[in-house]
Amino acid sequence: MKLVSNRDPILFKELQDIDIQNPQIDLKQTKNDMVELMVSKRGLGLSACQVGIDYKLFIIGEDKDTTMMFVNPRVISVSEETEYDYEGCLSYPDVFLKMDRPTSVEASWYDEDGNLQTGNFEGYTARCFLHEFDHLYGVVFSQKVSRLKWDRALKKKQKIAKQRSQLMAYIKNAQAAIDNAKASQE
Repeated sequence: MKLVSNRDPILFKELQDIDIQNPQIDLKQTKNDMVELMVSKRGLGLSACQVGIDYKLFIIGEDKDTTMMFVNPRVISVSEETEYDYEGCLSYPDVFLKMDRPTSVEASWYDEDGNLQTGNFEGYTARCFLHEFDHLYGVVFSQKVSRLKWDRALKKKQKIAKQRSQLMAYIKNAQAAIDNAKASQE
C-alpha cells in the first residue's frame, strides 16, 4: 500500500459507502495495511482515498494499538467553539496550515468488525477526525485556506526541505569524520 499523488482525482471526489452487510473490501486487512503506512509516515490519520481506495473509511491514531477505523462515518454534531491550530496531511508532506476547526465532534460510524459505534472526540482528536472526514467528500486541506496562506505554507515547506538537506549533509560529514578518526587510531 502506498500514498497516491496529491494530484490524483480520487482525492477530489466523494467516496462510495461501504456495504456493511457485505463489505466490498476486507476491512481488517485494509486497517492493518493503512496503519502500517500511517505509522511509517509518522501520521495521525489516513483516509482511504489517500491510498487509492474509493470507499468512505479512515483511520486515526498514533500507533497500531491506539488506531481506530471509521467506516461510513456520520457527523452528528460539532461544537460551536472552535480552535485555530496547525494541521498537516500525509498527501502534502511538510506542509502545515493553521485553520479553525470545532473543538469537539459527536459522530457515528462502523468499526472494522461491522459494529455500529458512536462517540465524542475533543481537541486534536476532533481535528483529526474532521480532517479525515473531509477527505471522504473530496475536500483537501489546501481548499480550506486562502491562496496566500497556501503559498506561504509551500514556501515554509521549501525551507524545511533545505534545512533537512543541510542537516543530513552535516550528519554524513560528521559520520565520515568519526569513521576516519577511528581508522587512524587502529
